[in-house]
Amino acid sequence: MQTLKDLTLDKLINLYEGVVVHDRKQIEEWDGHRGTPIYEIKQRTLAQDKMILGALKCAKANGFTGE
Repeated sequence: MQTLKDLTLDKLINLYEGVVVHDRKQIEEWDGHRGTPIYEIKQRTLAQDKMILGALKCAKANGFTGE
């Protein structure tokens, strides 16, 4: 993972949008393995990352700047 200098809320949101896209691609690639533990882990990871992204967007919408 890349190191972010001068981390801002916008950069963090952008990073998590990329993580969610990656998670979705992983789910698609593992679609033939539904019901396996690794597939379930990938689904949970996607759900967690989407929740974090939603929280970051909510914080931004409510004026949080990270200071």
